[in-house]
Formats: sequence, structure tokens, C-alpha cells
Amino acid sequence: MKRLLAAWACGLAAALAAAPGWACVDPGGIGGTGIDPGGIGGTGQRAEAELGVLGVITGFASICVNGIEVHFDAATPVALNGEPVSAAALGVGQVVAVRALGSGTQARAQAIDIVDAAVGPLSAVEGGGELLQIQGQRVRVGAATLFGGGLSRTQLAAAQIGETMRVSGLRDAEGTIVATRIEPAGPNARAAGADPEEPGLGRFLVQGFVADVQPRAVRVGATTFAVAPELGSQLSRGQLVRVAGRAEGGNRIVERADILRSPLDVRPERSLRADTGGERRSGREGGEDRSGRGGGDVDRSGRSGPERVERVERSGRSERPERSGGNSGRN
Repeated sequence: MKRLLAAWACGLAAALAAAPGWACVDPGGIGGTGIDPGGIGGTGQRAEAELGVLGVITGFASICVNGIEVHFDAATPVALNGEPVSAAALGVGQVVAVRALGSGTQARAQAIDIVDAAVGPLSAVEGGGELLQIQGQRVRVGAATLFGGGLSRTQLAAAQIGETMRVSGLRDAEGTIVATRIEPAGPNARAAGADPEEPGLGRFLVQGFVADVQPRAVRVGATTFAVAPELGSQLSRGQLVRVAGRAEGGNRIVERADILRSPLDVRPERSLRADTGGERRSGREGGEDRSGRGGGDVDRSGRSGPERVERVERSGRSERPERSGGNSGRN
């Protein structure tokens, strides 16, 4: 997977240089990455740690995943379900697995894999498009689901059986895919593989639904983590969480768990720490703040507000800065 994230940087860097960006919000705990930001090395700089990130893209300006800012460059490879693709394949709402080096709330991507939850023909559309069946898998479409490739919520509700769709999302405790992004797929689109696991580096930051809780273990998505009893006792099956911690002795040990309201949330509703068993609330008041920048609607473009989202969706392009040339490389 080391060759997955650089092509992404190349296509976006020029467009982003002249565009207003936004920094990812520190989700709390021991730095956004779960890496202790306090120590410095002999150079006077923070020591970087290998970091595996699994979560939903919430913005571009580098890329924002799980509340941290992941930088990239022209040498960073990108893949879609394990196959190399162009930078144009990246979009807000996709689930990605990232290998990176990081400290605090900043990281440098070594590779990125866009991981689809389902790719295939529609076999059922129910509830006005709120529930889909794709290759025998249930897909739930909610208010936070984004659309790409010219598809809209209205068009999805009227989609014909047999149309091929690509779905990004996270599985809930019952196995239903909670869609974060849906777009049309070509007839030769590569099928999604197995559910992704955290890339297995020294540190991890993983988003997903709690599938099972044991006294000293919790399963989030497809990955099982070791957890202290005082933290595990505050988690329950079905919760959407972001867990951060370290790999040690063959175990992935959770140091912090953030409780999220939506897959596109940056700032958590609550943060739980393993060392104290304590709890920290996000301090949000009023409406749900999915952008992490102070209330209101999600900035689904990752940049400039709801009007930007509507323009991008009408254009049929992915939620990222305009640029000329190229194709998505996804079909």
C-alpha cells in the first residue's frame, strides 16, 4: 500500500494554491493524530511517527481525514480498490486508507487507497432512494450522503434497476453500508474488495461503527482493538467512533475514542480517554457542526460553503477545486 497516495497531490496542488483552504480541526486528545506533540528531537522539531489512518475525506486543502490535515506531493501514489488511478478519482465523502508520517494534527501521506464499500448494479431502490440493494448488500442513504459523477438524490430515487453504482461508506453494527458518497460507475468498474482494516503502522486513527464490545476489546468495522475497561465500558455497539492509539506487541491499543454524530463530523460530540476514563465534550451548541468550524451546514466541498456544493453537484464533478483536463480514471 506504500504506493497509493502521491498522484492525488499532483492534480490538486496547483488548484489549491490559488484557492482559499481550511485547516482541519484538532479532534482533541493527544493531538489530532493521537501522537504526543510535546517532545522534540535533537533538531528542535517534533519527532514523526508512522501513522495509519482509515476514515472519510471531509475536505481538501491538502486532504482532511479524521480531523487531521494530510499533506501530499507529486510523488504520492493513489489507488482505487488497490489499482492505481489519477488524482481526479479523489472526492469528499470517500473512505480512504492512508499510510502517513505525522505529528500533532499534521501528517505527510506516503500512500492512499480509496476503498469502496460496494460497486455493482442496483437490484432494489426503496423508500424514495433511502435504501438500496447492490449485489445483495443493503445501503442506507442519509442526509449526509454526498453524490458525484452528475448523480443527484432525485436521480438516485428514480434510478433504474441494473444501473451500476459505486458506494463509499462505513458498515453499521448490522452490516448495512451507511453511504457517505454515491456515484455512477462504468460497466468495467472494479468491484470492491474486503472491508478495509487499519494499515497496521505504529500509530492509528480509525473511523467506523462499533460492531462488538468485550471487557478489554472493541471491534470497529473490520478491526479489533485492545481497550482499557474504563474506556470500553463507555462504548456500545452501534456507536460511530473515531479511535486513536498505538500498536504494541501485536495489539492495537486504543488511547482515545471520539463519539461522532455523522461520518462527516470533524469535531466529536464526546471524547473519551483511556488514561483517566474521563470524558470531554466538544463544546458545540446549537446545530450540528460537521465541518468542525462552528455550527451550520456541512461544507461538503471542504472550502467555501453550501453554494459551492450545489454548483459542484450540478456540474457533475467531484467535490474539489475546479481544474481542466483529465478523466476520473475510475471506470
